[in-house]
Parts: sequence; structure tokens; C-alpha cells
Amino acid sequence: MVRVINVNDDYWRYVSLCTHIDEVNSERVKTSKMRLAWLKERTKAEGMVIKVAISDGGKALGFIHSVPIESPLSQMIGSELMVIPCLTINYQLVFNRVHGTGVGRLLVQSCEDEAKQNGLKGLAVYAYSGDFWYMPSAFFQKLGFRRVAKTSDIWVKTWSDIKEPTSFRKSYEYHPVSGKIVIDYFWSPFCLTVCREIRNIREVTYEFGEKVVLREYRSDDPEIFEKFGLFRALFINGQLKNWGYAAPKEELRKVITKFTKP
Repeated sequence: MVRVINVNDDYWRYVSLCTHIDEVNSERVKTSKMRLAWLKERTKAEGMVIKVAISDGGKALGFIHSVPIESPLSQMIGSELMVIPCLTINYQLVFNRVHGTGVGRLLVQSCEDEAKQNGLKGLAVYAYSGDFWYMPSAFFQKLGFRRVAKTSDIWVKTWSDIKEPTSFRKSYEYHPVSGKIVIDYFWSPFCLTVCREIRNIREVTYEFGEKVVLREYRSDDPEIFEKFGLFRALFINGQLKNWGYAAPKEELRKVITKFTKP
């Protein structure tokens, strides 16, 4: 039997580790402390709801975040909706399974129930098709979500009429610094991968000393996000760099070194 509860002291560490592959190592634990501190400080202010699915024996099986669409964490423009920015299920539960476990469905249903109790009109999510494993659109479609437009990755499930949510327009302009390599990084401690990435970026930037200028933009700041529309983005001398996972230190060194050559 699986039940869903609001996160409490027994499960904060589990949520902070944010692992879909059941991997816990020293690097992940150190990085998770940044995410955990931010979650404990900002969850209430953001209006965030965090729910955990647990077994009869109390083992955590997965968790889900939901936030009001007005929060920068939603990365959407709209009203009267809760947005699911992240849903994680333990990897060992789903690996090589032909049929689902029902854990994801229960977590989404718990968000739906809470949204209804709070007088909201629906749920929204960024979901993806193809080979992209994260937040698969096929899963949400089975739960009654529909795509708002053919060219959009936003999916909604509503029980009242709404104005369709939209994405923020991305707006970035590179401003060089004479004689310097410039790194512009948009980030938030909400995501564990991003917490690890900013640690890597800071460490490598420090190695290059005055040759590199690091400009950090906190995308969980409503004014910053509204201005740029970028939640996670790494630019080196104006060029977008994306490894998908946290930018590896060695790769960062190679890119920066390449820019230092005449």
C-alpha cells in the first residue's frame, strides 16, 4: 500500500537529494545541502507544496513539487493554476517494468486534490516527448493532461475554464568586458543539478583568476526571471553551453581555455 503525505522532517533529506537513480554519494550529499537550505527557507514563501509517496514501512518512493503559476519556479505566465515543476520516482521502482507502479499517478492526484481544495482551476506542467526521459508527456496525457498548443511543451489538466498559460519570452544580450572571459549563469538552488553546476562553475572560474568574470543571475528572483525569462542557462562569452547534466569541471576548463587563446 502506498500513501502520499506532505513532506516532514523524516523526508526532507530524501527530497533534497533529488535522485531518480537511487544514487547517494558524498558529492551529491554535499551538493544537496544547498538545495535543502533553500527549500526549507523558501518553500512557504513560494507557496510550494512538496508531497512524498511512502510505503507501509515508511520507505520513500518518490516526491512531487507544485507551485502557484505566479512563482518564477513555474516558468509560466498564467493564473489560477498550480504548476508541477518536478516529479521524481525511485529508479529501482520503474527500471525494466512493463507496467507502471502507480506512484506517479498518486503523486499527481494529490496535487490535483490540493489545487481543488484551494479553489484553483487546474494543473500545468512542462512535459516532453521523444526520447527525453524527464517529465514524459505520454505519462501526463494518460492522466488527462492536454497540450496547450502544437508548438508548446506546456500541458494542462483543468476542471474550469482558464486562459491558457504561456511561456516567458527569453531575453538575453551579451555584454562583454574588455580583456575578460565572461560567464553569465542563470540559476536557482531549487534544482540539485543546478546546485552542483554552480559549484563547478565557481571552482573553475576561481582557477582562472582575473581572466574570467562570473556574473550570476538568480532566476528564483521574480524580477530577474521576468526580465530574462531564463531559469537555467550558461553563457560563455555570449555563447550558450549546455551539457544537460551539471557542466563538468574538465569541460568547463577546456571551453574557457579555448577562449583564452588568441
